[in-house]
Amino acid sequence: MWLSNLFSLNMLICRLMYWCQVGKHRKIEVANMDGDGRRLLVRRGLYYPNGLTLDNNKNRLYWVDSFFDTLEYYDLQHHTVTTLLDRSPFMRSPFGLTSLDDLLYWTDGYMDAVLQANTSTPSNVTVLISGLTNPMDIQTYDRNKTLPGKELIFRANAHKNKKHSIRLKK
Repeated sequence: MWLSNLFSLNMLICRLMYWCQVGKHRKIEVANMDGDGRRLLVRRGLYYPNGLTLDNNKNRLYWVDSFFDTLEYYDLQHHTVTTLLDRSPFMRSPFGLTSLDDLLYWTDGYMDAVLQANTSTPSNVTVLISGLTNPMDIQTYDRNKTLPGKELIFRANAHKNKKHSIRLKK
């Protein structure tokens, strides 16, 4: 029982969900995975934010805004907003955004392309794929990491023959 409670507590403390809202009340918010602890992160300077992506190594939450044509991030430790690209020739109608290591990848509907930039030198943009038709979302996947959904099965309370599973992350 205590093991189950410990895992539940860990899930509530360590796991968060982030989302953006467009329309009249534009904002980026965060909450615990059970919906509790909801709080506002960013309200000003947004119009059509999308493509939220986390960089756990740098404690940043990145997004693009397809109205302002910006690439920005919220520093989760210092609670500040930083603009990396603002109306760049490579930021004409951004939509999807993802990160892998120190690289950011995004889709752009005006350019019909997938682009890439380093988080430390974002003005040095590379067009990776062009000639797409209205590209939207994008995700990256590191083949060297554990596949999502891999589980460790162990027996707890063997006398009751109950199975418990834990999702492992590296």
